[in-house]
Amino acid sequence: MAVGDPSDSTSTTARRDPSCIRLCVIVTVDITLQNLCRGRFEYFMERGYDVTVVCAPTPLAAEIEARGVRLHTAPLSRAVTPLRDLRALWNLYRFLKREQFDLIEVSTPKASLIGAVAARLAGAPLVVHLLRGLAYQHQKGLTYRLLRMSHRIACRFAHRVIAISQTNLEQACKDGVCSREKIVVLGQGSSNGVDLDRFSPVDDATAKGARRRLDIPDDAIVAGCVARMTRDKGMVELVDAFTALGETMPHLYLLLVGDYEQRDRPPPRIVEAIEQHPRILCVGWQEDTRSFFSVMDFFVLPTYREGLSTVLLEAAAMGLPLITTAASGWSEQVDDDATTLFVPTGDTTELKEAMGKLASSAELRAQLGKAGRSRVEQHYDNRKVWALQEQEFRRLLDR
Repeated sequence: MAVGDPSDSTSTTARRDPSCIRLCVIVTVDITLQNLCRGRFEYFMERGYDVTVVCAPTPLAAEIEARGVRLHTAPLSRAVTPLRDLRALWNLYRFLKREQFDLIEVSTPKASLIGAVAARLAGAPLVVHLLRGLAYQHQKGLTYRLLRMSHRIACRFAHRVIAISQTNLEQACKDGVCSREKIVVLGQGSSNGVDLDRFSPVDDATAKGARRRLDIPDDAIVAGCVARMTRDKGMVELVDAFTALGETMPHLYLLLVGDYEQRDRPPPRIVEAIEQHPRILCVGWQEDTRSFFSVMDFFVLPTYREGLSTVLLEAAAMGLPLITTAASGWSEQVDDDATTLFVPTGDTTELKEAMGKLASSAELRAQLGKAGRSRVEQHYDNRKVWALQEQEFRRLLDR
């Protein structure tokens, strides 16, 4: 049963094993728990952690709790909602004050702000901020100032900030969001790494079967993207580049996996192009993306901001060559053209050229895909990433 009432007597500390490290993970919405924390809680529980997660009310409560963690819901939202945010702060303060966790981890912008403040007010001995990205980047005016201030407060109230990429760390320090002595990158970064068994290259028969289910010809070249359908993920540039390139490459398809978000929805002409173009397929959000990766010949994420994209790591683990921007955090890990073609943020022309280059060369796709898989195997096996996080947690707790 989800724990939604701080007075709920079914979740008292008296019923917990005192030998466990009591970890509370606070995020804004359930999709983070499903997509970015897959396998992570189970790993920590194997090592003596008692895990509680906090997010907004969710229809996925049963699925989350089936993983062996306890769920507490709070009135969190991604949007700026002052009254609801104050209720969430009060809810979390009461919950954290009563539970007295050993370690509280906060991530995603709204949960980091409210969670870190509530945790420190409740007297939490250790608050760790997992900095997945900087939401204020490429924003303007009041939105920029509010988002940047929220990041600064979250970092200020945390005892330790773990950035998921060096680019993330450097930008946070440069912008005055976090002091350099408080922030670190563990290993090569990433928040969750990749399950290399789950995400691995597939054989031709599997790929062809997946294409037939989507009515994509066997001989088509498929560019793909798995992301929120927003401007800041580069959807405008991606659709414009594909549309222009598709005029001279009639065998090129674009497969989009993700849902629209109202607050950063692409302009109507882009939505219309996605809906009407005969070779653009949008399949919406999918819990299991592996079969859709297997359809693709190369992966494109022209994002405006990112910490270190998990979906890029998953695509590389599947053996797909990548096209992305320096904003992805992936650029600091690889040599240009070794595993990835990098394009400037917001540059449709460069993106079109990169897509055309990969669409035209099976040899280049194979070369980049093989190198990308090797890079992920070397640095981003999820158990390696979790081990670094767990070592840091224990070091901080011991100190």
